[in-house]
Amino acid sequence: MLEIECDDQVTGIINGETRAISLPIGQSVIFPDYDVKINIDKFFGFHFSIFGNTGSGKSNTMAQIIQNIFKKTDYSARGAKFIILDSNGEYESAFKDINQCNDLINAKMLSTDDYATDEYLEIPVWALSADDWAILLHASEKTQIPIIKRAIDIARIFFDEDNTDNKLKNHILSCTILGVLNSSDSSPSKSDKLKVILSTFGTAEFNLDTRLSNGKNIRTCLATSYGQIPLIEELQNHCEQYEYIDISNELKNQKLVIYDLNQFAEAISFAVLYEGSISSQRIQEYTSTLVTRLDSLRDSDQGRLLTKTIFTDIDSYVNNLIGDHQILNINISNLDDSACEVVAKVLSKIIFDFLRKRPVKADMPINLIIEEAHRFVKNQNQYGALGYNIFERIAKEGRKFGLLLGISSQRPNELSKTVVSQCSNFIIHRVQNPDDLAYISRMVPYISEGIIDRLTYLQTGHALVFGSAINIPTLTKFELAAPPTDSHNARISEKWYI
Repeated sequence: MLEIECDDQVTGIINGETRAISLPIGQSVIFPDYDVKINIDKFFGFHFSIFGNTGSGKSNTMAQIIQNIFKKTDYSARGAKFIILDSNGEYESAFKDINQCNDLINAKMLSTDDYATDEYLEIPVWALSADDWAILLHASEKTQIPIIKRAIDIARIFFDEDNTDNKLKNHILSCTILGVLNSSDSSPSKSDKLKVILSTFGTAEFNLDTRLSNGKNIRTCLATSYGQIPLIEELQNHCEQYEYIDISNELKNQKLVIYDLNQFAEAISFAVLYEGSISSQRIQEYTSTLVTRLDSLRDSDQGRLLTKTIFTDIDSYVNNLIGDHQILNINISNLDDSACEVVAKVLSKIIFDFLRKRPVKADMPINLIIEEAHRFVKNQNQYGALGYNIFERIAKEGRKFGLLLGISSQRPNELSKTVVSQCSNFIIHRVQNPDDLAYISRMVPYISEGIIDRLTYLQTGHALVFGSAINIPTLTKFELAAPPTDSHNARISEKWYI
C-alpha cells in the first residue's frame, strides 16, 4: 500500500481513494525525532483507557488526540462522532472553535448549568428506567424500587393517549379505591386522596362525575359528614364490579409513553396507594422519603434536566442530540455525583439502544468519552433494578453496534473490571497509588513489573502508550492541546505573594 505524508497524518490508498489510516499522537521520549502513531481503526474501533493521577496530563492527552483527528482538511473526518461526558467542564475551550481550524468540522456544546451560555441539556423523563430513578432518588431495593417500577407502569397505562381500553385502568383504580377506603386513615384523608387520584387518572367508569347505581356521582359519595363517609358502601359496591385481572400479563407489552416530571410524581403517589391496597398499608410509611426526594428534585435546578422534551421517540431525540456535529461536549460539572451518574447512564443507554436498532450494524460509529470514569463506570456487584451495568454491557457488546468507550480515570482501581478488561489500548500517565498500580498490573495485558515501576515518576504530559493500535509499547510525550483544556493547576506562589 502506498503511504504518503499529508497534514501530519499517515494516509493510504483505500478503494482508490486517499484515507487516513494512522494518526500521530506525540513524540517518543527515548527517540525525540520519532513520531508516535496509532492505527485509527485499531484504536478508535475498540475501547480504550487513559489512566493517571490528577495533574498528570490526561485531559490534555484526550483533547490533543481528538484535535489531531480533525486537522486533516482533505477527506476530513466528517463521519466521526465523539460524545464527551465532561465531568469537570474542561473540554469546551479545546473544541468550541474547532470549526475555525477546519470549516468542515463542527462541535456542539451542551450544559446542565442554567447560567451557562451553552445550549441546555434536556433528558426525556419518560426514557428513565427504574434503575435510573433508583440512583437519582437513592431508593432502597426492597421497598422503594417496586414502587418506582409500578409508577412507570401506571404512567405508561394512564398517560397513553392511544389506549382506549379501560379494563386495566379500571382494575387498578378499583383496587386503589378499595384499599384507601379500607385503610386506617381518617375519612377526610381518604376522601382527599381519592379525589386527587380520580381527578388525575379517572376513566369513564371511575371519575368524580361517574353515576353509581344509587343515582349519585362519586364526588357526592366521597363527601364527608361528621368525620365519616356516609355513602362509602355504594362506592365499594361499584368497585367490586370490576373483577380481578392478571396485571403482570397485561403489562408485558407496554409501549414507551410520553410524560413529564410532574406526571411521573403523580404516578408515584398513585403507585403508593395502589401497592398499599394489594400488599401492605405501611407502604406509605416506607416510601415517604422517596416521595420527599422526588418533590425536592422537582423544585431543584437538576429537575429541569428531566423534561417531556419536544420529541416523541428516542430516535428523534438522539438524532437531534448528535445532529451533524462531529464533537458533542456535554458539561455536567455542576451536578452532584448521583445526578451525574444518572445522566451518564441514561444517555449511554439511550445511545446504545439507538445504535442497536439501526438496520445496518455499526454504520454510525460513536466514540463515547467518559471523563472521571471512576464516578460512573464502577466496579459493582449489585446492578439494581435494571439487572445489569450499562457500561459493562457496552464494553461487551458495544463494538459490534458501533458504540466505543474511551474512559479516563485517576482511580483505575475503582473502575469496573469488566470494562477495563475489554479495552484494547491504554495510555497510562503517572500513577502513584499502590492499589491503582496493582490493579493495572492485574488488568492490563503485556505490562511488566519494570513498566509498573516507571509509571510512578513519569513527567506531566508523558505517558506509556500500548495496545493493538501501536507496534510496541512506547513512552510518549504529548504536546499541549491548542487551544488547551481548562484544567490548569493553581499558581500558588503567584497567588500567595502579592
